[in-house]
Amino acid sequence: MLILFDIDMTLLETKHIGIDCLHDAGRSLFTPDFTIEGIVFGGCLDPVIIAQMLVLNKIDPTHEHIGAMRTHYHANLTAISQTRSISRALPGAHDLVNAVRDHASKPTLGLLTGNFAETGTIKITAAGFNPDDFTINAWGDASPHPAPIRSHLPPVAIQSYKRAKGIDIEPHQVIIIGDTIHDVTCAKDSGCRVLAVATGHDSREALQSQGADLVVDDLTNTAGLTEWIINSKQYN
Repeated sequence: MLILFDIDMTLLETKHIGIDCLHDAGRSLFTPDFTIEGIVFGGCLDPVIIAQMLVLNKIDPTHEHIGAMRTHYHANLTAISQTRSISRALPGAHDLVNAVRDHASKPTLGLLTGNFAETGTIKITAAGFNPDDFTINAWGDASPHPAPIRSHLPPVAIQSYKRAKGIDIEPHQVIIIGDTIHDVTCAKDSGCRVLAVATGHDSREALQSQGADLVVDDLTNTAGLTEWIINSKQYN
């Protein structure tokens, strides 16, 4: 079994520090008037967010421009994280990760996230998670397609699992845990199960309407959620 956690507003919150760092990158690299107004961030992939920022500001979203934004974002987040706390774990997140990790069935844990690896790792480390607990990861730049979307990421994770373990895993043996409708749809597009948590911007109703297998207000019911994840039992 493969359990894939989203990062932002699922495992932790950062008070939009990543958005602020990206905004600063645009202003530092291109123009003080660099704007991010109107961009929807929740559930989106970092390279797509950067491209949207550039287009909004009438800057060509070339590989070089996106790379420069990414480098500046990483440097800025690194510097800030060395002077203050940049993220905190959401209620129940540590306990659930630990309970699933330590379960006798030994499921594999991973991350499926819009974050770049280098900045996502800073966030989870700052929130007290051990990056080594997450061994199969589909990061925000992992799509093999020229127009990346979140639904490209579950197949990436499944292929990574096969390469790492030397065995196949069926999509129904993969559970994606996330807080947005995009987490739900990306799971369903690949035939995976999905646990949606209403700790982000999307409501319970929105998450349910997209077909989430289970929707909860938060991750605090460690025993019940672990049972549902491991045993595929109905959760009440």
